Amino acid sequence: MTDHSTVQDEVPNRRRAAIDLIVVIAFFLVCSAALPGLDPLLRQGRGLAGVFALAGYQFVCEGLALLFIMIVRHERLARYGFTRRNAGKSVALGLALAAILDLAMSWQAGALLWIPLRRHSATRMSLSAGLPASVVGLAITVAVWGFVESFFGVFFSRKLNEALGRSGRGWLSAGALGFAFFNGLIHFAIGQGFRGFITSFASGYAIAVIPAVTENAWGSAVVQILTNAVGRL
Repeated sequence: MTDHSTVQDEVPNRRRAAIDLIVVIAFFLVCSAALPGLDPLLRQGRGLAGVFALAGYQFVCEGLALLFIMIVRHERLARYGFTRRNAGKSVALGLALAAILDLAMSWQAGALLWIPLRRHSATRMSLSAGLPASVVGLAITVAVWGFVESFFGVFFSRKLNEALGRSGRGWLSAGALGFAFFNGLIHFAIGQGFRGFITSFASGYAIAVIPAVTENAWGSAVVQILTNAVGRL
């Protein structure tokens, strides 16, 4: 027999997930709309202060709304796969997918790209700050453009699966494909063209599919850290 209480709970749960996802996307788009005006100013930053300014803006765009929703919904990171269970499997898959993505980008660029975040403005600012400020700056860079950005993808994917009433398991997870398309579309919209769409679709898919396959999201952070703004030595 059908468990009527489960069926009754499913509709409001799907509605809540849809609302959460809409709020996050809307906040991200509104925040991103300010980028054309802010970007030239942020990139003129110097040293640790410049890193903090860049990281603060990025966190507001991709982390603040998520944090607010998690507080309101009484959610923890473990709910999204940031646990010890299957962490080794998740990280191993993340390393494999990151290697594939970096090799693909190297082939496109005609040069070996393997230094994570090498082309990022925050990395340049951090390295120019001198010790020990440079270490702090690099740690902030990895935390924000590595963990926070990957968590955005994991959060997006899970909420989309929940809104659609899907399990979110497997290589063809609706959430993973949905975030991949969203990630590609955003980068296409900011002028990176079809090539940017494909690259961002691939990285977005890798980030979101890891928890769908391993039930652990630490590999997603590994992918983002190792492929974001990757550059030459």
